Amino acid sequence: MSAIRSLALGAALLLGSCGFKNSAPAAPPAKVILGGTLIDGTGRPPIPNSLIVVENGKIVAAGAAKDLKIPENNIKTNSTGVYITPSQMGGRLEYGAPADLFLVAGNPLENPLVLGSPMRVMKAGEWMDGNRK
Repeated sequence: MSAIRSLALGAALLLGSCGFKNSAPAAPPAKVILGGTLIDGTGRPPIPNSLIVVENGKIVAAGAAKDLKIPENNIKTNSTGVYITPSQMGGRLEYGAPADLFLVAGNPLENPLVLGSPMRVMKAGEWMDGNRK
């Protein structure tokens, strides 16, 4: 009986050392767009020095950077000097909605033509030019 116990204990130790854990996989990092002027499509005035947080492809926070917390696990995109707007014409930035955004060089409220040539495009929380951060 002692040999069976030793064998079972050895097997348990071997399996334990293989890295099997009962923990959930780590959540993917949040995407943070920081510093740009946010035009959210609601009719409110543009928000300079904004912060937008995207988790799992959805918008979870948006507003003035000074009023929001940046998640610890994140990938930042500096948008200083550009405008951020929903990519759908007439669209509104809504919490829980897919993060479909344009980063544009000019104010689309003053010149809607800038929407025709965005600097960057985010679709469902993923940058379409994936080689940039």
